[in-house]
Amino acid sequence: MKKRTLTTETKAKILKSAADILRMHGGLAGDRICQDWSGSPAENPKRLFSDSERDDIEYNHQIDNSGLGDYIEGYDGFGDEMAVSFTMADALSDMADEYS
Repeated sequence: MKKRTLTTETKAKILKSAADILRMHGGLAGDRICQDWSGSPAENPKRLFSDSERDDIEYNHQIDNSGLGDYIEGYDGFGDEMAVSFTMADALSDMADEYS
């Protein structure tokens, strides 16, 4: 399966979002039951990406996660801290692969 190409602008947004998530999780580590977004809307990485960009990022993640078996076009996991963490981690890995 061929992954979709992300624009340089989208890649920069992924890095910014990952930094926000890491800072938030560093401050909120603990026993949490619900993974729904707990930060303010201004901290949600969803604000940085268009619907199309989020779908491309999710598509690429689902190639790694399930061979696209779990991909649902238009599904937006950016409201779930756990899901977006894995999605961003995969995007960062793909970006690192491009630059190595």
